[in-house]
Amino acid sequence: MNILAIIDKKRYKEALSFAELDFAFNGYYHKKIPDYQMSALLMAICLNGLNEQETFDLTEIFIKSGQILDLSKVDGIIVDKHSTGGVGDKTSFIIGPIVAACGLKMAKMSGRGLGLTGGTIDKLESIPGFDVDLTFEEFIKQVNTVGYVNVSQNKQLVPLDKEIYALRDATATAESLELIAVSIMSKKIASGADTILIDVKYGSGALIKTKEDAVHFSNLVKKIGQKYHKKVITVIDSMNIPLGDNIGNSLEIMEAMEILQGKQGYLTDLCFKLSATLISASKNISYDTALHEAKEAVSNGKAYQKFLDFVAHQKGNITKLPLSPIVLEVKSHEDGILKDISAYKIAKLASILGCFRHSKEDQIDPGVGIVLNKHLNDKVHIDDVLCYLYVNDPNIKLTFEDLACFKIERSD
Repeated sequence: MNILAIIDKKRYKEALSFAELDFAFNGYYHKKIPDYQMSALLMAICLNGLNEQETFDLTEIFIKSGQILDLSKVDGIIVDKHSTGGVGDKTSFIIGPIVAACGLKMAKMSGRGLGLTGGTIDKLESIPGFDVDLTFEEFIKQVNTVGYVNVSQNKQLVPLDKEIYALRDATATAESLELIAVSIMSKKIASGADTILIDVKYGSGALIKTKEDAVHFSNLVKKIGQKYHKKVITVIDSMNIPLGDNIGNSLEIMEAMEILQGKQGYLTDLCFKLSATLISASKNISYDTALHEAKEAVSNGKAYQKFLDFVAHQKGNITKLPLSPIVLEVKSHEDGILKDISAYKIAKLASILGCFRHSKEDQIDPGVGIVLNKHLNDKVHIDDVLCYLYVNDPNIKLTFEDLACFKIERSD
């Protein structure tokens, strides 16, 4: 086969066979096809899509590139959860401890940052000493002991995805619905959970931009789940504003801790909704009963204790989270009502500060980020602080456009 011919087929919107997909993707994994040619194929896929059969085939190719975890030694109901990505999304660190406190076992493997949405593993690594690379024996032991474990995708589990994931992040090909579905579902199926919750985000601050695409994606991951006899539940939510107040790796860990200790707001409500959906489906109980269990786990402190146990078992020191000492204020220039906080513009600003990668080799600064000080429909006066910027350079140059993340309307 010829990789140029395969690229050409997809460039002209033709379907690729299993053999052609296998040749291209495994050829890249085994270093027989260079970055620039795989980047071209990824862009062609991003622009022209994959049909359903191509998506099924590529999922199978990804799964077969590594091992499938044997979780038979885990006692209890094994669940997993994934979000398609959103600005400020720290839901895993909240939902994992909640469902573990309710008796479920969340065995989770995650990836690094993709596009402008941040990465679960990058956020966990902002905790000093936190070990994201457990052995399989340690992984199983922690699931049984704590009920929640979250590690980096290891070299044995869908290694092909790890290579493609990093390349997508660096080549502006992160937003392909089919590639997102293949990446997520290959990892979830190989990870061995019985019940999988996919939190599908759409909007300006998400990888998926429209509700129509979110519904299509939801149906696609359910079909992949059915093919592998997995129970896949999806929850579709808009993502035009950031998830919570904190954007930035260490800052998001801090906000997750605050929510597990009782902080209220939109993100808390969302995490209870997602937790209750997962508990209800796994235990075959009503949503209302599951919601009561989730809220009780937070109010009685058991969920927060699960979070502390989770961090301690993975050798993290939660008392020494890095945070830049240089804090700048972004103030309002007018009176009115705060009508919009652009998740996309907030993400671009966070990227300028150093929260995300621009290339595979970039280092993330765990101590920088943004803390929102105002919320939708708040009254705002001139010189009110809209947000705080944690920066690593006191002389950072930010333009008016960089800071134009907030829409304020006059309240005459």
